[in-house]
Amino acid sequence: MGNAASALERARTLRALISAEAAEAERMGRLTDKTTQAMLEANLFSQLVPVGEGGLGASRADFFECVEEVSHADGSAGWSLSACSMANSLIHLALPLDGRDEVLGAGPVAIWASLIPCARSQPAEGGFLLSGAFAWGSGSSFSDWVIVAEPLPERSGEQWSRAFVVPKGDVTIDPDSWNPMGLKATASVNYRIDDAFVPASRSFEYPFIQGERPGWVSTYGAALLNQVGLTAFASGVAARAMAELAARAPQTSRSGAPGSQAEDEIIQNGIGVHSGKLAAARSHFLTIVGQQDSILAAGGAVSTQLTLASNLATQTLIHAARDATVFAWDSLSSIVVLDTDPLQRCLRDIYTGLKHVTFTPAALSRAGKEKLGIGYSAPRFPA
Repeated sequence: MGNAASALERARTLRALISAEAAEAERMGRLTDKTTQAMLEANLFSQLVPVGEGGLGASRADFFECVEEVSHADGSAGWSLSACSMANSLIHLALPLDGRDEVLGAGPVAIWASLIPCARSQPAEGGFLLSGAFAWGSGSSFSDWVIVAEPLPERSGEQWSRAFVVPKGDVTIDPDSWNPMGLKATASVNYRIDDAFVPASRSFEYPFIQGERPGWVSTYGAALLNQVGLTAFASGVAARAMAELAARAPQTSRSGAPGSQAEDEIIQNGIGVHSGKLAAARSHFLTIVGQQDSILAAGGAVSTQLTLASNLATQTLIHAARDATVFAWDSLSSIVVLDTDPLQRCLRDIYTGLKHVTFTPAALSRAGKEKLGIGYSAPRFPA
């Protein structure tokens, strides 16, 4: 595949393979080797890294469409792609040059991350000795590196952290710690690190909230980037659920009436309603993401108001995605109760994914406060 191919074009060529591997991935509790190798060879995990530095140079709108496409094939693959693409982007933006070359310079690679600051370190010659226990290791089954963080003393009332990039060989993974309802193949396991040496070149410091200068790395900035990908996950899963309904309704008999479900006015109306809501919410979300891309490309900083608008658009789209998935589930026959049914996987995946902190309903309250003129305070990690 040539370097000119976009992230979305690369994802489209992989949809059939990823979809065919999804059931086996669920059974194993991790993405299959065929899926991860194909995604690595397509360099999808570095899609947000500039082309001149080994990536695909994707905008955040491009990122959305790529993750959405992969999530249509398998929610777990799309979720993992979002999380690891954010981590790869963070490495490119924040690590010193020698550390960046060590981690990203050998070719396509995937990195998982936990920016919740629960690590602890001690200074050592040339770096740090690092320990800690962590959770939510999405993408850990195929990644070569992990980013973890420790809290630092506040600076002028601002929360700060130090991140460390650790090779997988220094990580102890608990493979039995991930037994979820959905997103089973994300391998979002618990893991720990015990007195691992991390050179200073594989560490960096950053604030919780983005500074006024564009280009600064922050916890919140990384979370907002991942928000784009995880919202795309929800949109892609809903699109798959609606596609399953549209494909299967003509072959499914109506209950208590002649003809197929495709002839049922309730099904027809519901498909129209939910398809329209999804399209409108998706278009609005991408409009806001496009505005953010334009500001960032011009060297500006995204305003609080535009961030709140993005949060509100996320809530609108994910709820439209959830409702469409539930409608598709409710509309088809009882075969969907089998755990091998793709539509059941859509239902389990979307309900599991929407419990992520990215989708907290508190975002709606923040947007409401801003519109009421009450004032908005940025979120913080709990003390």
